[in-house]
Amino acid sequence: MYLEITASIPATEHLGGIDGLADLAALAASAGPFISGSELHGAVCGLVAGKVERLENGCADDGLVQELIDLLGSDALADAGSIDAFVRASSEALFAEDMGFQLLLPGDDAAVADRVQAIAEWCGAFAAGYGAAGASHDEQSEELLRDFIAISGAVMEDDDEDTADAALLELEEYAKVGALLLATEARRRTHGDD
Repeated sequence: MYLEITASIPATEHLGGIDGLADLAALAASAGPFISGSELHGAVCGLVAGKVERLENGCADDGLVQELIDLLGSDALADAGSIDAFVRASSEALFAEDMGFQLLLPGDDAAVADRVQAIAEWCGAFAAGYGAAGASHDEQSEELLRDFIAISGAVMEDDDEDTADAALLELEEYAKVGALLLATEARRRTHGDD
């Protein structure tokens, strides 16, 4: 399975100065120079989706940042200010009303093998973050998390770039929609909506 990862987070005021996917990637590099931006973003989004009760207007609390450090290890992360800003920007994008959320992954100019590795890292980290958050799971959530874990084992299987691009695009869209569904469902449970 494959996925092309080329979308960008739209420039909006609610991202607090983060003006697109390139800025988010730069912030990720500052926050976690020893971990890929894709893995960091997946872990943050998983934790945030599973901990929506801790969020007010898209801002993460100190406990969420500490849980990220616990999940990834203090050796993987660096600048505390960048970590906090990255968590806040990722949280706001995940719950943005415009549904403009995108995965932090390499663009289509990156090698296919690198893009496959990035989606695998993102999905594995999201599942780990969501699991670490301790969110309650229904049948749909469990199925999505199993799929994310399966995607985390994705490898490059053939050399056909066109086939790989099409499969990567499908995986990206599935992961994006799955993350949004998990976050929305967790928020619904938190607020008691039916």
